[in-house]
Amino acid sequence: MSSLCYRREVPVREEVDVFVAGGGPAGLAAAWAAARQGARTLLVEYLNGLGGVGTMGLISKYYYGYIKGFTAEVDAGVQALGDGRPQGPAWNPQWKAEWYRQELRKAGADVWFRTLGCGAFVCEGRVAGVVVATPHGRGVVLAKVVIDSTGNSDIAAAAGAETVYTDEMSVAVQGSGLPPWKVGTGYTNTDWTFIDDADMVDVWRAYVTAKNKYTDAYDLGQLQDTRERRRIVGDFTLSPMDISLGRTFPDTIVISRSNFDTHGYTEHPVFLIRPPDREAMLVNVPYRCLLPKGLEGILVTGLGVSAHRDAMPVIRMQPDIQNQGYAAGVAAAMAAAGGTPLRQIDLKAVQGHLVDKGNMPDTVLTDADSLPMPPERVAEAVRHAAEDYNDLAIVLAHIEQATPLLREAYGKAETPKGKLAYAHILGMVGDGTGVGTLLSAVESTAWDKGWDYTGMGQFGMSMSALDSLIVALGRTRDGRAVDVLIRRMEQLETDSEFSHHRAVAMACETLGDPDAAPALAALLRKPGMMGHAFTHIREALAGTPPSPVDNSTRNNSLKELTLARALYRCGDHEGLGEKILRQYANDLRAHYARHAQGVLGQKDKGH
Repeated sequence: MSSLCYRREVPVREEVDVFVAGGGPAGLAAAWAAARQGARTLLVEYLNGLGGVGTMGLISKYYYGYIKGFTAEVDAGVQALGDGRPQGPAWNPQWKAEWYRQELRKAGADVWFRTLGCGAFVCEGRVAGVVVATPHGRGVVLAKVVIDSTGNSDIAAAAGAETVYTDEMSVAVQGSGLPPWKVGTGYTNTDWTFIDDADMVDVWRAYVTAKNKYTDAYDLGQLQDTRERRRIVGDFTLSPMDISLGRTFPDTIVISRSNFDTHGYTEHPVFLIRPPDREAMLVNVPYRCLLPKGLEGILVTGLGVSAHRDAMPVIRMQPDIQNQGYAAGVAAAMAAAGGTPLRQIDLKAVQGHLVDKGNMPDTVLTDADSLPMPPERVAEAVRHAAEDYNDLAIVLAHIEQATPLLREAYGKAETPKGKLAYAHILGMVGDGTGVGTLLSAVESTAWDKGWDYTGMGQFGMSMSALDSLIVALGRTRDGRAVDVLIRRMEQLETDSEFSHHRAVAMACETLGDPDAAPALAALLRKPGMMGHAFTHIREALAGTPPSPVDNSTRNNSLKELTLARALYRCGDHEGLGEKILRQYANDLRAHYARHAQGVLGQKDKGH
């Protein structure tokens, strides 16, 4: 049969100035702001209610956030819609969903429910529209500017934007949940699994296991409580060091406020050496984080912005996402009205509007980039690094300049503590100058208290002091480390903390020495270490405890998968590493599956 029989035209369903995909905190604010600025605006949402995780996901309470500007207007409006009594940081989910619907309509925005943004229309590097799936069929909505508020950068990814997520290098992701919905309950926050919102098999697995987990619930929340999702690689990527240093930018468009509530373990070198602080801080988020590198005509908001995963806990609070979406809507309306590319709009005018709104202080209007710092400040930071790793963020933010200074300081250090600190930092960034000191420390230090996977209430270090030294030793790539690591592995047991297993695995796979493989295999073969993949829904149901904040399931799987990856990258032993990875490659939990597939694929591609 001729291929012409299968050709179909995709109809243009609508033409607008600003198209917003996703009706969560960012998308609602973006659509409201764009419409209020006079742009013809369309918001699409695949559920039957607005508000995202704050309403349909039942996390109807602020944890932290910059509760000023547009967010303050939202809170006052929701209160007025109800009985007028102050609600503090919490709200009635139904009131908030309805307030947003009313305000969007008053502003002149159109809202399409039960509609999914499922593709992008791209012309010469510009996103000119979105493919939508509606109850009446597929179609395209043409737009002068698209705002991707899916929270998963779905439209940007479909348009070809580079994105980052769990992959062959990392399986670290913030914990997720799916809440039970009990009659009369307005707030439920859970963290008992990992869920990839973009993988429908994984989402199905979460709903089936949650239904089995919460047998006494009236229903389930309609959204997964995911705290980390696929992110774009933008014109700028916000790092944990930018946050810790209070970095300012000339293009700040939102002020965020939170702490490093990581809901899991951290990966950035600054946190592998020194734990993140629990204290809340104000963070400047630049406009460039919303712009996918190489694409025009689209802004990305919420959990999809360009930031290191360890930076996301501080900029993902609902008040800040609302204010961020508002800023994106103002910028989009300005670009649409003037026929101006998003990178060429009058950003000072946008900032001025946001200052007037109360979203930001007026200092942002004169801020410059506070990095790089002067050479003398970097030198001072290197001197302070021996004192409990003070000024570590400054050192790592200027690592090329700091490295020769660190080597010199290591050579001149007068105390064992100072010498070890400099060797530790150098090793963590791949410099073997202090390898002798690291070898001695790792060999002679007893196993300390490690860290098991923690979701809720996870603050501070996610590995012990010895774990960190082990990782740094591996990163020196010095072959003398292998025998030391083997002896350390022989001391671990099944019930040893996850961070100890993770540390030796990270060190071994960095070295990639086949001599480490038998010890890794022996550790995996200890009772209870293997068999934690969920390749069938029966396994997921049987292996998911009733706790709404379960960590045991993730601890078991992460130990097994992390050690198997290291074993495979060290050349494997009797095929054990590959066998385990192939099991996880078929896991219903998409993050594990994608990670295992990526590790296996590296070898298949000759990497």
